Amino acid sequence: MREYDLIIIGAGPAGYVAAIRAGQLNLKTAIVEKEKLGGMCLNWGCIPSKTLMESAKLFNRVLNSKEYGIDGTDDCNITFNWKKAITRKNRIVARLVKGVEYLVKKNRVEIIPGEAKIIDNGLISVDNLEYHTKNILIATGSRPETDSLQHLDASRILQIDRFYKNKEIGDKFVVFGSSAYACETAFMLRYLNKKVTMVTPEKQLMSFLDSELIKFVTDKFNKLGIALLMERSITKAGVDGVFVGEDFIEADTIINCSDRTAIMPQTADLDIALENGFIAVDEYMQTAVPGVYAAGDITGQITAHAGSAQGLTAVNHMVGIKEPLDYDKIPVNIYLSPEIASVGMTEEQVKQSGREYGVGKFTLMANGKAMAEGATEGFVKVIAEKKYGEVLGVHIVAPHA
Repeated sequence: MREYDLIIIGAGPAGYVAAIRAGQLNLKTAIVEKEKLGGMCLNWGCIPSKTLMESAKLFNRVLNSKEYGIDGTDDCNITFNWKKAITRKNRIVARLVKGVEYLVKKNRVEIIPGEAKIIDNGLISVDNLEYHTKNILIATGSRPETDSLQHLDASRILQIDRFYKNKEIGDKFVVFGSSAYACETAFMLRYLNKKVTMVTPEKQLMSFLDSELIKFVTDKFNKLGIALLMERSITKAGVDGVFVGEDFIEADTIINCSDRTAIMPQTADLDIALENGFIAVDEYMQTAVPGVYAAGDITGQITAHAGSAQGLTAVNHMVGIKEPLDYDKIPVNIYLSPEIASVGMTEEQVKQSGREYGVGKFTLMANGKAMAEGATEGFVKVIAEKKYGEVLGVHIVAPHA
């Protein structure tokens, strides 16, 4: 039986970053992956969406370049070639996956292809081969929640990972959800001159953000012509569209961008505690089972950078470095145009804490560089504690935020 200091299940950002760190700390490490290194983020999520977003932004900028002194865009029949954009996306993804593989192998981490099953504390199997390990890190990720759409014909619903594989797309879309990646998907499609309707049971888009950021995004979407059907649900899906209550929305594609749900690994009778459907962990990413850690989407932290930070925290704890993770110091980025960045507390959270605070805010409309670029939408907002000036939160809407 092979023995390791650490076996990681899942090779997304949480998993492969943890693996590299473990190798650097001379832990005998293996990482198990049933699909591709890089996980959802690298192959079907973050990188594909951002790559296609850049194509969409460039297309939109060219179409609106007349005021910059560029003539001819009105009559030269500029079109967007989705197939070529997908080819570029695939090339970038392949290069990054190779880079991850290189870094993992360089740090002496063994890659085990297949699906892992946790047999017992310290024992896993992959394709009927057993591996013994001192520590296990579960980083199996998440997928879009489907309960809200389970009454619909599944063949009419496109999951987001499948959408980014398509070599052809239609012209009319319904995006279900209010998450960050729902907003990014809707925005990207609208910049390609597609008809987009967002449907969500929620009252707001991206409710985790500061209220001023939410208002900015909502106003921006309305300005772009993205139809927002808030506190609504899809009741029926047909060949040519969907019913939202009694309202019929034309659509050739329905994309599920709803909230994420955990992809649980196969386990025996280990008493791994859950919280709201995700694996519960402490400040060092320990689960309720000694020697079993969890990081990434599986814990309910649905961003690549949070998952990476969790992976590092877990591995550090395994070697006696006890550095609890402070989530308030992990930034959030939303890749629209302009981009959104947020770190620390929202103004609503500061109010609820009862602390006296002040707000400093500067609009890009008064910034010379922003005016030169034609990018005056946005602002910088800083929230600070009143007595000592401690910065409690920073929220930015600006290009490349």
